[in-house]
Amino acid sequence: MLELTKIISAFIVFPGFFVTFFAILAFYFFLKKKKPLKPLRGAWLPILFLSLSVFFYMASSTWFVNLFSKVLYIPDTKDKGDYIVVLGGGIDEYSGSVEVGKHTLRRLYKGYLLYKSKPRKIVVTGGVVSKGIPEAFVMKDVLISFGVPEEDVIVEDKARNTFQNAQYTHSIIGDRPITLVTSVTHMKRSLLSFRKFFKEVYHIQSDVPLDFRNAFLDYIPTYRAFYTFCNIVYELVGILQYAIFKS
Repeated sequence: MLELTKIISAFIVFPGFFVTFFAILAFYFFLKKKKPLKPLRGAWLPILFLSLSVFFYMASSTWFVNLFSKVLYIPDTKDKGDYIVVLGGGIDEYSGSVEVGKHTLRRLYKGYLLYKSKPRKIVVTGGVVSKGIPEAFVMKDVLISFGVPEEDVIVEDKARNTFQNAQYTHSIIGDRPITLVTSVTHMKRSLLSFRKFFKEVYHIQSDVPLDFRNAFLDYIPTYRAFYTFCNIVYELVGILQYAIFKS
């Protein structure tokens, strides 16, 4: 009964609502096609709405997004960097309070585990995109709360994008071997930038894109899968942008 309830609700709330809505429209115009209609409406509207229904289903289903995410996956290397470099993934500001974002927290935890295994300096990099405080300061506080000594944390607080993360980190530590830590979906784009400034870039991924267990929940629409789909598209656009503008 619980499974049935989840399946039904998944097609009523966002984004599953659009799967249902466009499927109903496709069925409606398919039935109307038998009546005298303009050729365009009769032939193309059912196909258009059915395509939109299929698109929203695929883009919000964990099984498909899991497959889609593989285009960005890169196997980890060994951790041989003289420095650990953790890229910021956002902080959350709400009603005057500031918290580390979930993507940033996962990256920091992975950096902390690498530090525990082999202590060395950790560079946290991330500035202010629009307004507020630089995320690097929040990241530093989190690492200190984990137990990393303050003197082992280097703050880079000016970068506003991935290219600047690499550029400004290089201006602080020079061309030294680094172990780069960022999200699975963000790593490919990050390496394009960091390899422009650093000769030796090792990389360890964190913050997996989604939870896929091949259960029934992975085959119904969820907002988490749709969110991840949007992130993947964003990263692909970023890679295309780098290929064109080299920054």
